[in-house]
Amino acid sequence: MKLVSKFALALSFAAITAAPAFAQSDEKPKKEKKGKEATPAAPKRNYSKPFIAAYMPVANLLNKTKDAAAAKVEFPKILAAIANDDDRYEAGILAVNIGVAAKDSALQDQGIDLLLASATTPVEMKQAYTFRKGAIAYDGKKFADAEKNMLDAYNLGYRANNIEFLISNAMSQQNKDADAIAWIGKAIAASKAAGAVNKGYVVRAANLSAKAKDYAGAANFYKDLVIAENNPDYWHDALAFFNRSLDTNPEESLDLMRLMRATNGLRFQQEYAEYLDSLSYVGVRYPAEAVSVLDEGFAKGIISRNNVTFSERYNEAKARLAEDTRTLAGTIAPAKASPKAMLATLTGDSFFSHKDYKTAKDLYETAISKGPVLDKDGGNQTDRTRFRLAMSKTMLGDYAGAKADFAQITGGNRKAIAEYWVMYINHLEKPAPAAAPSATPAT
Repeated sequence: MKLVSKFALALSFAAITAAPAFAQSDEKPKKEKKGKEATPAAPKRNYSKPFIAAYMPVANLLNKTKDAAAAKVEFPKILAAIANDDDRYEAGILAVNIGVAAKDSALQDQGIDLLLASATTPVEMKQAYTFRKGAIAYDGKKFADAEKNMLDAYNLGYRANNIEFLISNAMSQQNKDADAIAWIGKAIAASKAAGAVNKGYVVRAANLSAKAKDYAGAANFYKDLVIAENNPDYWHDALAFFNRSLDTNPEESLDLMRLMRATNGLRFQQEYAEYLDSLSYVGVRYPAEAVSVLDEGFAKGIISRNNVTFSERYNEAKARLAEDTRTLAGTIAPAKASPKAMLATLTGDSFFSHKDYKTAKDLYETAISKGPVLDKDGGNQTDRTRFRLAMSKTMLGDYAGAKADFAQITGGNRKAIAEYWVMYINHLEKPAPAAAPSATPAT
């Protein structure tokens, strides 16, 4: 995302052109008509006479003659005549106006300093001009000054112009990534409070987190995007950062890659390689799924048949597929009859890889019904079995049942992965948008 630049030109602070009280026309005011409310009087000012004498010619150069360059040359005479806060206030306004007209950011900055130093300046005006001072500093690549002044404005109560985001940018330019991340978090919170998550802020926050190698933080920022929108690009980035934040075993990695595939989020060769590694970490397991995944990657052009690694794995899986398919049906009865729950789980895994989710679901339920699902080494695989039961229910459209099973997952990695599966289910549960009415043919 491109950083904000030229802040001062885009902040929509109009130059203040009102002349001071002593510069108004000397025409006597007309009497008020009866029944009309009197116009509220302007605050009484106490300008010094030397200041008035110095101010008027310069103000006329800017406002009447329209000669900002000449007004800029003469402005030091006004500075020399300042005697009190009212003088300082008017001098500040004029300096800002001359600076805007002359495109002189240093003079604008000087005018803002005068306004901030004057007790006459209203509080809300000090907020805005403190922020503007920070914006001018940013334009001049004085990022430390920009940060200081924007923070001062924020602490004074200023909340306009996406100030949290701008503070984060100023900090980021100084490589203060931890502080920048904290402030982009505030910007995201402010956008939520205003009604909608600013997607650009979230992407920026995730990138800053990734730069700091905080991949868990980057993934957490992306949750806002995948919760708000079922977008394959968001899913890819969210799951890629999430994957980098975990130390997974092959079975956990497989179920994470399956979600990336389900959300159409597979984007790169290394992701297909990781998917295959998870499928084949003990030989060629699940040849049907390996062939299906590789066919998709070849069709999309993300991976190539000319790549020796992918072509060899494809040919090996293809060679195993016919036998695996032929013998699959005969594995159901022995798995259900066996006292070993793990056999039903492993058999369910095979059916899941063939996209026979109904049979897989029945086998996972059988495994769980037998008690703790223990592998040959005595390891408890109940979480893995229940997780895949929930995945099977997701694929079958039993979203409530899937959520109930995902909620029972207790293992650290699987519990975290389950959270993303539930986000995906939440999108699947949403009704599809109504089809647009077909156009009436012209007669």
